[in-house]
Amino acid sequence: MAHGKSYGMQRSDSGLLCLFCLLTSMTACTASRPPADSAATPAPIKQARETPPPAVPPPGDAAWPPRPSPGTSTWSSLGGLFGNLGKRGGGAIGAATGSIKDKAAPPVKSDGAAGATQVTVFYATDRKYQPESNSYGWQPNRAAPHLSYGSVQVSIPEKRAPGELPLPPWYAILSSNDAQKYVLIQGATRLSRADFLATVKARIQAAPERRAAFIYIHGYSNSFDDAARRTAQMAVDLDIGALPVFYSWPSKGTLAGYEFDENAAEWTQAHLQAFLADFAEHSSATDIYLIAHSMGNRPMTVALANLLEQRAELRPLFKQVVLAAPDINADVFREQIAPRFASLKLPATLYASANDKAMRASYSFADWDRIGDIRAPVVGIPGMELIDASAVIMNFMGHDYFASNRVLLTDIATMIKTGQRARNRGGLKGIPAQAPQYWAFP
Repeated sequence: MAHGKSYGMQRSDSGLLCLFCLLTSMTACTASRPPADSAATPAPIKQARETPPPAVPPPGDAAWPPRPSPGTSTWSSLGGLFGNLGKRGGGAIGAATGSIKDKAAPPVKSDGAAGATQVTVFYATDRKYQPESNSYGWQPNRAAPHLSYGSVQVSIPEKRAPGELPLPPWYAILSSNDAQKYVLIQGATRLSRADFLATVKARIQAAPERRAAFIYIHGYSNSFDDAARRTAQMAVDLDIGALPVFYSWPSKGTLAGYEFDENAAEWTQAHLQAFLADFAEHSSATDIYLIAHSMGNRPMTVALANLLEQRAELRPLFKQVVLAAPDINADVFREQIAPRFASLKLPATLYASANDKAMRASYSFADWDRIGDIRAPVVGIPGMELIDASAVIMNFMGHDYFASNRVLLTDIATMIKTGQRARNRGGLKGIPAQAPQYWAFP
């Protein structure tokens, strides 16, 4: 919570019951989302041909399983609800043009359906690969070196308002593969660490404007596919000329998996730190932008602070850090995380809202304030820009506003493209006006 007063004494003994009721209402609101194993079958993940490994494989190269049999990736039960529930985010930033485009930087021609934008997003994950489904599930990959790599092809409908992430409803049997209506995963390719870094490096160096990449770290109740779709949607809507990359930790992808996800977020931290170091050192990107959502902020903040305290020479590469609706204990954040960011002089921006029902549910569950829940009196965070997003139009849960609302997308895109801090970005007002402690959308 981003305020100065604790609300712990206001929590009644019926807090868990309220949480149950909230989750029940959320479940009812996802009737259009396909249940587990009922989604349209995406193209299988392909395993890239690998060159013979050296005598001593480099750190991070995952051992490859036998060639998998054809299969399908599945929807997790209610997976990605907090990240993807409700896609009505407001008016357009700009209309998409053309028929088939690849918005990754640099542009690459790729096949796809007419009326859709084809996006290639790159990934690193410490989820366990599932040969039977040819995808990544929620189980952690406990075998060192833990990380797997690759790319995913996602199609984004062109006739779609920025922020919208339309998914096929469970009953759309005949039209579930309609790329003009739905965000679809069209295929994926697994890569070794060496091939991943070489491919990413080549793509970034071929960019016409600058050597940039953004890395998205998803939150609680997100599947691997959820993260891929969200990354592709942001790549199109932000349009910042940066290579889209996502890091997927083993979230269970279910509402009931909150406690499991908390442990998974803690377990993934060391792997995320290793990936960030590897990417910063070998990708050739000179501008790296991090966007973490919800519980994904837990491993991101610790991993990034640890990395840059140990490797100060990498600090200039991280140009902007976005903490969107962070599901982090407010006291832990203020006392243990924010001071480390301030000492590193990281350009960090935290978006919080008083209308975020997921943050309230997290508070009810843990009985501890969340820094992503902003209620009066609001107290600023030294060394970090705090932005109150309560005034923007949100969907029912009010949790994915960072990527589903036009105003937020515009603010984030402006920050990344221009490097301007909140004081110089249009659409924000300082509170108090003379000496702002935090910023807000009017």
